[in-house]
Amino acid sequence: MKIKLGLKKAKLWFYFFLVCHLCVSLEANSMILDKYAWTNRLVIVVTEKNKNKLEKDVRQFFELYRCDVDDRNLKLLSFFTDDPIVQQLPTSVQSQTGMWLIGYDGNIKAYSEDGQLLTKLFEIIDKMPMRKGEMKSGSGDCIK
Repeated sequence: MKIKLGLKKAKLWFYFFLVCHLCVSLEANSMILDKYAWTNRLVIVVTEKNKNKLEKDVRQFFELYRCDVDDRNLKLLSFFTDDPIVQQLPTSVQSQTGMWLIGYDGNIKAYSEDGQLLTKLFEIIDKMPMRKGEMKSGSGDCIK
């Protein structure tokens, strides 16, 4: 009887700490991404300081295709791996370098270790349901 009570108590404590951990994780993730939720799609780039070619390529892409980037409500967030704020990003972003596409809902839509995502970035976004609605409303002013 005591063993069963002990196991139940241990399970309750486990679930309590699990819920607390998840709440803290969600809160930490939301501190950075929440201000963009439902208003912007994000491209997050995480690189090492001495290996930042990807970051430079992405910035150049954003400048070169500024109209298309603006039309798709894209924002660029760039971080170095040793930046403390990286710990406030989603766990999957904290643990590696590369670039991530984050949708309006705050979920990761695509990832690449290098610049390959740039070649299909607009294509991926244009297939998203909310983007299809944006295109139907004719908000795009970019010349093709």
